[in-house]
Amino acid sequence: MKIISVILILIVVSANHICAENSDSKAYLSNNKKEGKPKVYFEGIRLDFDYMRRNMQFVDFVNEPAVADVHIIITQRVNGSGGRVYSMMYNNRTFENLSNYTLTTTSASSDTQDERRKIITDALKMGLMPFVNESEVSNKLSIRYTGKEDTPTANVEDPWNHWTFRGDFNGNLNLEESRKNFNYYINLRADKVTENWKIRNSGRMNVRTVEYLSDGESYRSENISNYISSSVVNSLSPRWSAGAFFGYSNSNYTNIVYSVSLKPAIEYNIFPWDISDRKVFTIAYYIGPEWKKYYEETIYDKLQERLWEQTLRLDLQLVHTWGEIEAGLNASNYLHDFGKNRITLDTELSIRIIRGFSVNFDLRLENVHDQIYLPKAELSLEDILLNKVQLPSTFEVGAGVGVRVQFGSIYNNIVNNRL
Repeated sequence: MKIISVILILIVVSANHICAENSDSKAYLSNNKKEGKPKVYFEGIRLDFDYMRRNMQFVDFVNEPAVADVHIIITQRVNGSGGRVYSMMYNNRTFENLSNYTLTTTSASSDTQDERRKIITDALKMGLMPFVNESEVSNKLSIRYTGKEDTPTANVEDPWNHWTFRGDFNGNLNLEESRKNFNYYINLRADKVTENWKIRNSGRMNVRTVEYLSDGESYRSENISNYISSSVVNSLSPRWSAGAFFGYSNSNYTNIVYSVSLKPAIEYNIFPWDISDRKVFTIAYYIGPEWKKYYEETIYDKLQERLWEQTLRLDLQLVHTWGEIEAGLNASNYLHDFGKNRITLDTELSIRIIRGFSVNFDLRLENVHDQIYLPKAELSLEDILLNKVQLPSTFEVGAGVGVRVQFGSIYNNIVNNRL
């Protein structure tokens, strides 16, 4: 009996030990899965959130990045065919076993808004699967394959050889009893973009007409400008590029019958181009001749002239979860007189200071000393008031600032389009 009792005791102890192990195992498995749905914060390009909320119910949309499990930044670039390449940067904030990564997807230039939003949403779903797999909601999700087995892959031939063509026409009309405004522009493009070459050609015509009626008198102003540009750029290495740029312009507003330029250029990117969706810092240098002809004699007693100009340009773009920076510095001068120069600084800055509080700035500064095209003749009051001609100025300044304050519920899942 004693032996039987000892055996029974050992069986009970072993059973309790096994149950405890199973219990710990179950707890361990359960702890591996994050409770609830992954909380996701989106920013970047303009998105159709109503559509996304209806089609991505396996995540919680939140309106504050500080409480998100995943912070997704979406940027876009135009590809060689005129379509868009979307880069989706997944920034992990709470999952221990996952790292940050970037995925891309592409839409065609002919895609409708409905097709584009579906392409973006489908790609976002696939990118979120690693996070969903680490959460409890993975038990309620399944993936289904809709393709056909043994479907042969077709060899795609491009009859256009990477060339794309586009034409735009836009116009607007504003009529009042004593004032009429009519503006329109025509824009044409022909581009070819491959891994090693980038060829762009564009032309634009812009007409702005204003007419005033006062005491039976009519005052009319018509500004017409035309622009043609062509460029060929070759990718020399992951960071170096070289090219040539041709430009033609005509504008009665700036007293220019024509301005023709031909400038070779070289560019260096501090970062490799394959991460240009997150950070870019380029240094470019242009130099070449310009031929100009004017409607009226200029303040330097010229009706036409040939000049040499050089330009140095720096561009910086950084995209992070804390905000975005875009800055450009452009410095140019004519070689016959370094005093004839222009320096332009453009900046856009968006920073998230603390949870629920962000600030954004934009600033444009221009130091102008190259208005060699200004007409010598004295301007009439009518020309000035009707904005017919460019006025002399040694500087231009533009600035803006804004803040955003947000508090309350972090969730943003509900779709309600009622009044």
